[in-house]
Amino acid sequence: MTFLYRYLRLYALLTTLLFSLHVFSQKQSGVDSNALAIQFVERQLPEGDYTAAVLGVPRPNAAQRAIVEKMKQAVTANEDWFYKTRKELKPGEPIPYHENLGISEEEYAVFMKFSQSVKLDKIGVIELKIVRKENSLQFEPKDFGDYLKYLVFDLKDKRVRVDSLVLEYKEQITMDAKRTTLVAGPWVGYSWQLEEVKKDGQLISDPNKVVPAEMGELDIKSIKVIIGELAHSNQRFLYLKSNIVNKGHLLAKQDLALILTKK
Repeated sequence: MTFLYRYLRLYALLTTLLFSLHVFSQKQSGVDSNALAIQFVERQLPEGDYTAAVLGVPRPNAAQRAIVEKMKQAVTANEDWFYKTRKELKPGEPIPYHENLGISEEEYAVFMKFSQSVKLDKIGVIELKIVRKENSLQFEPKDFGDYLKYLVFDLKDKRVRVDSLVLEYKEQITMDAKRTTLVAGPWVGYSWQLEEVKKDGQLISDPNKVVPAEMGELDIKSIKVIIGELAHSNQRFLYLKSNIVNKGHLLAKQDLALILTKK
């Protein structure tokens, strides 16, 4: 788990029950992976009108919320320990039980059971349009998700942009039936990402070395975009997450997960 995720999503991490995307990434040697990914997007998202199911994490019950609240308070009180422990874990590995989590071993077992079974499901519906302008795909949402207006797939230059910021191609993703985080089922797709941490205008090559006391001095740009194709339906998965921080102050924060169905 990256420094940015720990820093910007510390409390959301607990309140959303440690939900994260665990993926199989596939390398494509000898080919332009980004070009293939952009071609995939062009095929999967033809221009037109779409119905978009908004995805979210089901709200925990009272007992589960009580456990999460105790953990939040304990993590705040033991912040240095929490960061150090997370740093020593492998990506996707859950934090082991410790009394600094503020709960009993029995409560920890309950927490792990419900947190690891959580999947994103439909919590609402919006309408949106995908349009093709000057060799690019752009989004025109209605009533909700205005941040999607800043997402652009440049088909000519093979770039993904969010509000003029260019994202780098990250990986191909395969989410099988065992690992999918969607109630809608397995999917395959591609991701792009920008992750930049600066202090006093200087890029920090290893953000994990930043101590908590310096976090108020950081400028952070963290954006991730995923486009996927569901295995068992003619639907598409779109995920856009953005966190922009200036000198420790959060300027922009978005976390949108949608299942798109073309009308």
